[in-house]
Amino acid sequence: MAQFDEVLDELGSFGPFQLRLFLVVSLFETPAAWAMFLPVFAAAKPTWRCPVQSPDLSYGIDWLNTTISTALNYTENTCTESNTVCAGIEYTSDFTSIVSEWDLICDRGHLPYTITTIQMVGTLIGACIAGQLADTFGRRRVLYSVYLLLLAVGFFSSFSSSWQMFTVFRFFIGAFFGGTMVINFVMPLEFVGCQWRTFCGCIGFWAVGVMLLAPLAYFIQQWRHLTAVCSVSGLVLMATWWCVPESPRWLIQKGRIIEAKVIITRIAEFNRKPVPDLLKLNSCIQEEDKEEKQENYSYWDLFRTPVLAKTSLIMIFAWFVSSSVYYGTSLNVGSLSGDKYINFFLSGLVEIPALLFVVFINNRIGRRWTLSILMMVAGLSCFGILFLDVTGKVEEQAAVMTGMALLGKAGIAGGWAAAQVFSAEVFPTVVRNIGVAASAMAARLGGIAAPQIIYLGEFSRPLPYVIFGTLGIVCALLTFLLPETFNQPLPDRLPDRPSPVAWLSCCQTQQKYLVTGDHELQAQDSRHKTTDMSPTQDGTVSLVTKTLTPDSSH
Repeated sequence: MAQFDEVLDELGSFGPFQLRLFLVVSLFETPAAWAMFLPVFAAAKPTWRCPVQSPDLSYGIDWLNTTISTALNYTENTCTESNTVCAGIEYTSDFTSIVSEWDLICDRGHLPYTITTIQMVGTLIGACIAGQLADTFGRRRVLYSVYLLLLAVGFFSSFSSSWQMFTVFRFFIGAFFGGTMVINFVMPLEFVGCQWRTFCGCIGFWAVGVMLLAPLAYFIQQWRHLTAVCSVSGLVLMATWWCVPESPRWLIQKGRIIEAKVIITRIAEFNRKPVPDLLKLNSCIQEEDKEEKQENYSYWDLFRTPVLAKTSLIMIFAWFVSSSVYYGTSLNVGSLSGDKYINFFLSGLVEIPALLFVVFINNRIGRRWTLSILMMVAGLSCFGILFLDVTGKVEEQAAVMTGMALLGKAGIAGGWAAAQVFSAEVFPTVVRNIGVAASAMAARLGGIAAPQIIYLGEFSRPLPYVIFGTLGIVCALLTFLLPETFNQPLPDRLPDRPSPVAWLSCCQTQQKYLVTGDHELQAQDSRHKTTDMSPTQDGTVSLVTKTLTPDSSH
């Protein structure tokens, strides 16, 4: 909506109204982070001991017809020979969790990881459904509805009577979490100017929520109480309903022009700006009608040409890596040396400088280098942990190992933010939403895979770090195959479908381009070729590839 962007410029791209809206909507991330990472503490693995029976220490009491066995020895954190829970097990940790309450150890030790995986499946489904609902019924109404359901289901999960019931609750928590986050991300972006979208897309209160969960879990050692408190305390944000309006962009899209004008006038008054020419909104509606008559695109169009297919696959892979490594390192904090509460607090704290780094450096060294550096940091940090583990220096270098884990967490948190910005620019306009949606789908699949990758550590402790490190480094290298989008015109249209010969030459490097009006743009590649794009008389774009001599290449 180019016309609405002009209205936003007159209102102020990021005025006091947008700042307040951004802060309020971002606060939803804090209880959402609690809901997502609650299994770190609610499903924490406690220590236990099993008594060793000795028949020599048994004596009979005839008049009670009872035999009492006295055990003086215990085995720590062991299972029976058949890998079942021993009789008379005693949990020695100060906290309670679903593991200690329902004996989810030994032959049932995989269940906590499976529960988290099912939660991630719910996140995938919820994000897809909520996005459709938000497009149909509005951002504001759906955001508050799914958020309230997230809190309600979280509260009732504290009354679970079995791990099966708890699993069902966690699935719906994941679904409502996914719905909350997808709308929470989109809504502020529809109120701010283009130059502020990177900031709003990277900065929020997610890391604050991660940090606050650590002291909450430290002071509330009972998992049922912790679950209830995290859910009930989030209800305070329901009071913000009155200061969060519906998205004017969505209202215009639905033809509800009068409501959009009321909100725009409200924004102008709050920002102390003159009310813009509201006749431009009529042009927005005409623009929407025109766009609806254009060609419909599908996910298959992301692979229409070899270059676009390469770009799509790399971005989808980058989101998968970001999600799997991020959730993997976050959920695996309890396995690090040191206090798990401090480690989890620090894992949230390191995200803040990582995101600020992305905001600062993304417009200085470009999208490719930013994403590649952060992914490489995450990958090398995981291999650093692997090196310490293999060399048997885990106990000696516990602090170094924890530091590497936190550095990896910072790298992947920043890398995910950089990937989000990159994906919003690298896809052509007509398939941009489809490209971002496909990438987000891959991220959810990465979240589903993360708990199972962590579970591999039960069989080989270094294995999760091998997988996470490899994913990060491969993603860092593949990033250089993407076109740089910083200070480049955004791609607008899809090229015509190529001939089979074009697919055979998919190794060629091409630059993204944009055609506006009657202007002709040239895009130079690494093989000293340029692609001239000029509109023909019938309005289509003709492509002519020319080979340049070294002297003519600039």
